[in-house]
Amino acid sequence: MKKMLLKYKNIYIPLIVSIFFLLDQISKEIIIRTLKVGESIPEEGFFRFTHVRNFGSAFSIIQDANLFLMIVGILAIILITYFLIFVAKDSVTLQISISLQLSGAFGNIIDRIRLGSVTDFIDVGSWPVFNIADSCISVGMAMLAFYLYINWKEERKANEKDNL
Repeated sequence: MKKMLLKYKNIYIPLIVSIFFLLDQISKEIIIRTLKVGESIPEEGFFRFTHVRNFGSAFSIIQDANLFLMIVGILAIILITYFLIFVAKDSVTLQISISLQLSGAFGNIIDRIRLGSVTDFIDVGSWPVFNIADSCISVGMAMLAFYLYINWKEERKANEKDNL
């Protein structure tokens, strides 16, 4: 299965990036057209759709620094793309992880360029309001952390065998 996926990476990597980018952009457009900023559906509850314009970075950190955040976002896209092409070429897990991160970075940078802010709308409990792009970045980072942990454990086992 892994060999087959690696063989078709030229198809599934752009497919992952495109699907999640489009889901993010379409969902944000629906929210922009449906809800006024600050409005929620339902008005109360644990899970809501709340239209928020985020002028900062993730979790509303670093407010009112749109140019700086655009530059950081563009640099992140370049770095993620480099990593995807040159470093993750033999690992399906890394490719999927980085593809998710790339789609999220694209989704949020397009908002910053087009609107001057990022549209957030997924409102769960007391967690900060977020969007699909943020979810892609978070899931991609979690997959990357898991991959690094598993590889670290395997490398450690191999080193212990060599030292015996």
